[in-house]
Amino acid sequence: MSTAEEITNFKQALRLYGAKTLHLLLSAMLIWLFGVLVFIPMASSIGWNAELVCTLIVLVAFTILVSRAISGFKNLIDTFSVFPARKYLIKRGLAKENAVAVSKQILYMLSIVVLYLLYFPFLVRLHPAFSGIMLILVVIFVFFLALKTLRVSHRAITTWLYS
Repeated sequence: MSTAEEITNFKQALRLYGAKTLHLLLSAMLIWLFGVLVFIPMASSIGWNAELVCTLIVLVAFTILVSRAISGFKNLIDTFSVFPARKYLIKRGLAKENAVAVSKQILYMLSIVVLYLLYFPFLVRLHPAFSGIMLILVVIFVFFLALKTLRVSHRAITTWLYS
């Protein structure tokens, strides 16, 4: 596929998923900002019950918006991953299909880490063990994605290291 076709595919994906996904993600970020910076601290000054209820309300609203945005965000990552693959990975000797797969996996890993960091304030307020359990799950998931990435790109990496 040529660069013009890749740009056309990305523009089409932006038209299909961009506005709705951006709207949902910006709404989720607004809820996150108000919840973490305003409502939860105010509720904690009232008492731990009010803090817990406020945390749950903000967490549910944030989760609903993020879960509705995930499919569009995944489609945007899938179409966007061609560009970093072309710029960084194909030049390193990876085949185009492998480079796109590695680029997707890296973008998925970054997205998962950012999502965990956004959920962290809610999980800590509910119970510190929740954030630890989720961190363990995130590390395991990122580890398996990294293994998948290394499986695809191990020849190019070893060639690059030994040259």
